[in-house]
Amino acid sequence: MIKGNELIAYVSFMHEGDWDDIYDFIKNKKPVDKDEVSDISNKINSDFVTLIEEKYPLNFKKKLSKPPFCIFYKGDFSLLKDNNYKRLSIVGSRKATKYGIEAVRKIIRELPSNYIIISGLASGIDSIAHKTALECGLKTIAVLGSGINNVYPETNLSLYNDIISNGGLILSEYPNISKPKKENFIFRNRLIACLGDFLLVGEAYERSGTSTTISYALQCGNNVGCIPYPIDTNSMCNTYIKEGAYLIDSGKEIINIMNNESNSY
Repeated sequence: MIKGNELIAYVSFMHEGDWDDIYDFIKNKKPVDKDEVSDISNKINSDFVTLIEEKYPLNFKKKLSKPPFCIFYKGDFSLLKDNNYKRLSIVGSRKATKYGIEAVRKIIRELPSNYIIISGLASGIDSIAHKTALECGLKTIAVLGSGINNVYPETNLSLYNDIISNGGLILSEYPNISKPKKENFIFRNRLIACLGDFLLVGEAYERSGTSTTISYALQCGNNVGCIPYPIDTNSMCNTYIKEGAYLIDSGKEIINIMNNESNSY
């Protein structure tokens, strides 16, 4: 008899993590071949957890309208549930400026050791966030928009390995065979927003992936903060601050906000 988690992993693998296709398959109870399910299980080549298992992150179930059916991962999955940590999501432009890079570094360096940095392993601000976390001895979690073994950009392969070897976590709802797709990166942003207790925008110049991540964070009930930029800079961070985001210019600001959030529950 096929176990429920094996079936979900199989369907997720066969449909390369496409949420709508997986939902349609399960809803319509399409037939499966037992031997084929067993064969695919041997091809997954990573750890995984499905939404019917106790280990699955409760936040995804409670806060997302489309929680991943299956999460493929490498590294320390317990980081998602360990209450000894505070989790800070950081996103921003792939074309980061020196100002944005140094500002993100400064803020992360001012955080205590019980903070986990969550980002998307993209070029620019994401990479800087992960790298600085590792330099400071902080745990970091990377959420991929490509297959769990398909690092994008490829230049971040060493960073990918460093995250795992330093006790961090790599996760994706896309199995190892999945190639990078633009729409998947936008969709995965909901996971970055949901996993953090607070979302920091390090740098932004257009309403694209960053704006969708902010929307997801607000839908999850999380607060959003932005690093301020000089007045002669056409920065979306300044716009978001005008619209109500916290102005963040130090790690202390984040610590105070997140401590106040914890005390309000």
